[in-house]
Amino acid sequence: MTRFGRTSKLVAAMLGGALVLSACSSDDDGDDDESNNSSGGPSGTVTYGMEQPFDSYNNTTAGANTVANGQVLNSVLTGFWQFGNEDGQPVPNEEFGTFEKVSDDPLTVNYTINDAAVWSDGTPIDCDDVMLWWTAMSGAFDGLFSAVGTQGIEDTAMPDCEPGGKSFSLVYSKPYADWLTAGPGNGNTVIMPAHVVAEQGGFDSPEAFLEALRGDDPSVLQDAADFYNNGWLLNGALPDPSLIPSSGPYMVTGYEPEQSVTLTYNENYWGTPPAAETIVIRQIPDSEQVQALQNGEIDVIQPQPTVDMAQQIDSASGIESQVYNQYTYEHLDFNFNQGPFADSLALRQAFALCVPRETLVENLIQPVVPDAEVLNARNTAPWDPGYDQSVQASQEYIDEFGTQDIDRAHEILEQEDAVGTTVRLATLDNQRRNDAGALIADACNQAGFDVQFSSTADFFDTNGALAQNAFDVAMFAWAGSPDRSGWNSTYRTVQECTPEGKGNNNGCYSNPEMDDLLDQVLRASDEQQAIDLTSQIEALLWQDMVTIPLYQHPGITAWGSTVENVVPNPSQNGIVWNVAEWSKS
Repeated sequence: MTRFGRTSKLVAAMLGGALVLSACSSDDDGDDDESNNSSGGPSGTVTYGMEQPFDSYNNTTAGANTVANGQVLNSVLTGFWQFGNEDGQPVPNEEFGTFEKVSDDPLTVNYTINDAAVWSDGTPIDCDDVMLWWTAMSGAFDGLFSAVGTQGIEDTAMPDCEPGGKSFSLVYSKPYADWLTAGPGNGNTVIMPAHVVAEQGGFDSPEAFLEALRGDDPSVLQDAADFYNNGWLLNGALPDPSLIPSSGPYMVTGYEPEQSVTLTYNENYWGTPPAAETIVIRQIPDSEQVQALQNGEIDVIQPQPTVDMAQQIDSASGIESQVYNQYTYEHLDFNFNQGPFADSLALRQAFALCVPRETLVENLIQPVVPDAEVLNARNTAPWDPGYDQSVQASQEYIDEFGTQDIDRAHEILEQEDAVGTTVRLATLDNQRRNDAGALIADACNQAGFDVQFSSTADFFDTNGALAQNAFDVAMFAWAGSPDRSGWNSTYRTVQECTPEGKGNNNGCYSNPEMDDLLDQVLRASDEQQAIDLTSQIEALLWQDMVTIPLYQHPGITAWGSTVENVVPNPSQNGIVWNVAEWSKS
């Protein structure tokens, strides 16, 4: 899952507030686009507008798991699969390699990396890279290498691949329903370049690094882990080009802070060349993207839709657009680590009662999607099998705490001697969230809370409110996929409530009963059994009042009529899932 702003297979959505440097800046602003030339090779430039900043070349870590990072790197760092096509389902990437389940008992999946697969610097993609991936994703060495989540991979044996080898197996000690997307893939599950980490970690050779990864002494890996966790962060400039080799059709070659990222054709890519030679990703506020599209400054946008924006797109000429469902939902997270809600179910229930969920949907979503409704389940989209059952399983809690009742909220505060309780409500700075925050603050202040609402540009950053637990209630969106493993870590007990340790469980909620249910749903091979378990999970989330679901995000994409092959995608990969196919006529 990825926060729309941050990314696991459930990505946090910085959605317009939703899921790495010797600078090689690009002077190309996308205004001199050309069509593909007759030679058939990559040519021309397509410019994509995105609101949130690109801030790390490694979005597999808990702190860098954002939609923005994932969208920039989607065609730069690749793997065996991605969430693709119009339905956002997992799609194998046979250009990277092949994989096959060869046994159910024990569950065993064999992987083979393409013999021709190399990093853009010419280094083969092989066993060293796989072992670095496995070490991080399995949580080995007590999570020394940061990862968004370890579901599934923590139950696999260390791959027995040889130095320089291209084949390996994942052998599971337990059944795992989402095995297809457990292996190295796209987004926050990608393979990172082990030869770079080895060098930065002080190892003389990749072989020595591989030996250390197979060993039992974490101290010799500390420098390598420090680089893996923090060395790819962008602090005003790109890392040196030698530190950011690509495994996809594009390379990151230019970066202007708070302005743009430039991707150019990776000539060492062994697969199908991209259509456009250059992709420029410009950082533009959602509110300005439609005008920039009309002016020809950018070619493709995927903003957080508002009424004005939808009307503006509808009335514009030379623009194509589509509104669609997506696996992204807005919610409120309580802080279980500190603050007034950490140990008080009653106060969490009181806050739920004052939140104007119906008003938020009526004012912010229904003008774009008239039949939109309040969301009453977190882990199943309204159009997917199991949603109605999840709602039914939680109905007693939804009836009691799911509809705004300011008077009852005030009564609870009086009973708890908590009238005037200060609540830090934090979110990302954008118009829709500012509007939502104002509505929530006004209603909950009427109930007797003292809501201090803040929206900041760095909300999703490593030093921002979400990562640093500097909130009592956090408002953001999760962008995900149909996978159960995508949302599983969001409610699982964490090793430590730190930016590096909490993964997707931003509020650091913990309940052994929940952990057991989460384990069971990952092992469920029968779809109805999975739906039944998901329904139990939803009921417990309502019972403990862990989060408050608000609404499903509608997706909107618009592009210039001269741009070809833009295909909206409802998953966390979003519109850029096939960016390598974009071209201008």
